[in-house]
Amino acid sequence: MMINDILIESGKFGLNLQRSDGSMPPGHNGPYNDPETPVRNTAHWLFLFSTLFERTNESCWKKAGEKSIDYLMSDEARPYGKTFFCRNKPGKDSCNGLVGQAWVIEALLKADEVFDRKDCYNLAEKIFLMHPWDENVGLWHRVEIDGKKMPFDGTFNHQLWFAAAGSLFKKNDNITYQARLFLENIGSNVQLYPNGVIFHSSCMGKLNSYAKCGFKPFSEEFIARLNKKKKWNELYSKSVGYHAFNLYAFAILNQSLPNETIWKSKVFEEVITAHRDINFQKDLKKSKFGYYYNVSGFEISYAIETFFHDKIEAKLWLNNQLEKTYVDQNNVLTRNTDDLNTSYARVYELCRFVENYELQIC
Repeated sequence: MMINDILIESGKFGLNLQRSDGSMPPGHNGPYNDPETPVRNTAHWLFLFSTLFERTNESCWKKAGEKSIDYLMSDEARPYGKTFFCRNKPGKDSCNGLVGQAWVIEALLKADEVFDRKDCYNLAEKIFLMHPWDENVGLWHRVEIDGKKMPFDGTFNHQLWFAAAGSLFKKNDNITYQARLFLENIGSNVQLYPNGVIFHSSCMGKLNSYAKCGFKPFSEEFIARLNKKKKWNELYSKSVGYHAFNLYAFAILNQSLPNETIWKSKVFEEVITAHRDINFQKDLKKSKFGYYYNVSGFEISYAIETFFHDKIEAKLWLNNQLEKTYVDQNNVLTRNTDDLNTSYARVYELCRFVENYELQIC
């Protein structure tokens, strides 16, 4: 079976999942068990429907895509007219930090590109620019669904994915500038384990840069760094499970911003080759955040295709993923999953591959 076959069969399955309001069944963010709204999965499916219409010109995909857009533009998805309502978990923000918004932005930009929906572009741009950017640190603040400005998103992969989403804007130099500065200040200085795996709670930027933001942000960051240091060993397995998710975002950034100095840095060389370490491969199999949630095989494969152009190694990692999660053509990522509906939707990550690889279905 080829990648395009998987996308088409998954898309057909998705047509039957789509509800009357255009939304797709929500998940619960895998092992976190955070009740989610339909926003995240609808965004993922919108990216897939858009890609399928782009490749086939069949009206069913356009119809499904436009229904998805209708939902994402509804009051249910943005009840206060501000950021997207992504999850409903007491004690956690409803916007799902920066990453919840990044997933919708990438889908809206794809829809604009394929369906010529300028309203999608305009909404994506509006949401992105709603997030305050701090020039001193090179990070974005979270914004709650009622528009309230919140502290910096302290999770590296959230900031990275927001930067990746920002790099997809082709008509806004300010957003591109922010994404580039993030790569220079944060991406190039990420904390790594000895094998090159990105520390899940990596400190972002130099501590003294937070002093320019005021005493409170500086003191909060100082304390946070002390606490993060204590979690170095505890978070290793989680970091392994998220490493590929980070690589996928880096690959998006490279496609948009290929001339940045980070791509030739020693730090990034360690990051992009960590997957070749035998111990990493063993640890990835044991991480609950890897193949069965973050679909690491697909994500590493896309990074390999982007940075190394190695079809053999890319195909190997694609097959690694299918070996562990494939059930049938409608359940490509669902074997042993913690979150069925999110696993259905994450097939969209195959859309960005250039090569239509022939895959071994187990």
